[in-house]
Amino acid sequence: MKISLPLMVLVTVITVSTPAFSQSGETKVEFQKGDKVAAIIELPYTARVVEDAVQEWMEKKGGKSDRVKSFDVYRNTRLDKDEPEIVDVYYKVDRKMTKDHENAVIYLLIGRPGENVGARTDDDHFKIVESKELLNKMAPYIDTYNLEVQLKLQEEVVKKSEKKLLNLKDDQYDLEKKLKNLQDKIAQNKNDQQLQTDDLTRQKEALNVIQNKKDTSQGKLSKQ
Repeated sequence: MKISLPLMVLVTVITVSTPAFSQSGETKVEFQKGDKVAAIIELPYTARVVEDAVQEWMEKKGGKSDRVKSFDVYRNTRLDKDEPEIVDVYYKVDRKMTKDHENAVIYLLIGRPGENVGARTDDDHFKIVESKELLNKMAPYIDTYNLEVQLKLQEEVVKKSEKKLLNLKDDQYDLEKKLKNLQDKIAQNKNDQQLQTDDLTRQKEALNVIQNKKDTSQGKLSKQ
């Protein structure tokens, strides 16, 4: 699975429910400078996710991948494992932006093996029914793929959040250790201050004794 989307550091709430898929329809899409009849479906996922999901789906069907203009092609593909007929499947995924969401639009058409689809007339409906059925079958697979992508992304978000929490706890331990050392130093400083205060008192008392002795001595000398 190709999951290489950028990770956003936020918590995404994913509600898993039974999806209501849009049904495929019929449209015309430009292919090699001409409009061709194609099947179309719009899905509420990013174009990147849908591209990867469709690629994975088609690779499981076998066939050789190719690229024609803006279309991906899987040649000599069986639409079903029990299907004897092989076909070429052409598809492209376009990005469609709404106000606050990105959708993906898939265009798909089926060609005969080796057919030059660009030479088709604009009203050629070859296997258009099968093309729409193929898109309808893809939709639940793409939904599951999208959930797996979201699961991977959310697991990464959770891991980052857990790591951040552990780092914060480590920081707390270090800060508490520093605080304990600081508190011990403060307590020691207070004790040292008290000892120094006591010593200062003794030294002042000794000074006073000496000063008194000096005053007494000078008083006796002045009387002589």
